[in-house]
Amino acid sequence: MHPSSAPLREPPAWLLEEPYDEVSLGTLKSGKEAEVFLLERRYADGSTVLLAHKRYRPRRPSPGELRELGFNKATLYRHDSTYRAGWFLSSRDRRAVAHKTDHGHEVIERLWPIQEMEMLERAWASGASVPYPVERTEDGVVMEFIGDADSAAPRLAQAQLSATELASAWEQLIENLRRLTAAGVVHADLSAYNALWWQDRLVIIDLPQAVEFTTNTDAPDLLHRDLANVAAWFERRGIAVDVEDVYGDLLGLAW
Repeated sequence: MHPSSAPLREPPAWLLEEPYDEVSLGTLKSGKEAEVFLLERRYADGSTVLLAHKRYRPRRPSPGELRELGFNKATLYRHDSTYRAGWFLSSRDRRAVAHKTDHGHEVIERLWPIQEMEMLERAWASGASVPYPVERTEDGVVMEFIGDADSAAPRLAQAQLSATELASAWEQLIENLRRLTAAGVVHADLSAYNALWWQDRLVIIDLPQAVEFTTNTDAPDLLHRDLANVAAWFERRGIAVDVEDVYGDLLGLAW
């Protein structure tokens, strides 16, 4: 993987460079490979901010290890070879991953958080609407929490949008895809379940499997799949979409 791009946008004002304590407030979401925990960061000046800490489970946990680490579910990893195609690995690591050795599993486990942090930073730098990447931890990524003290932002698929809001969400989605594609980034798993809707803002989430055009030969096909997936969801709700026209426009930005 390439080194992370330097952010072109200023960090959000709520991220203070002051001493702080953090308290875990419980689990926000449990997925196949990772769980998202809600953190409250308490600064020395008395202010607080809510953050989301996405932590990846061990690929081969020992008995009782997941519970000791605070995870609620067992680990179920996707067939991820397509997404790993552009990763820059040493020949030893690549062989280990290909042969699924213990070392290969350790390599993948170590690199998923690195990959997600890099792609979040690149997406943020592009101007796309994504959670701000705060920092990388040993097993995951701390990022902006989308929501407030009362509730987390709903996924787009679960938000009850009016016709006007649906039209706005589609326009925002296309603008975000334009920014990501121009930056050479393809989400590669985009759907109405990997986007949030909060205060009239569409936010794209879950980028660990994101790929880039310069290193992954499947990137154009993955971009088309992303677009077709979200377009089908919007079309079922009355938004007219010309997938091939939009796809052609995006490809032009990529190249």
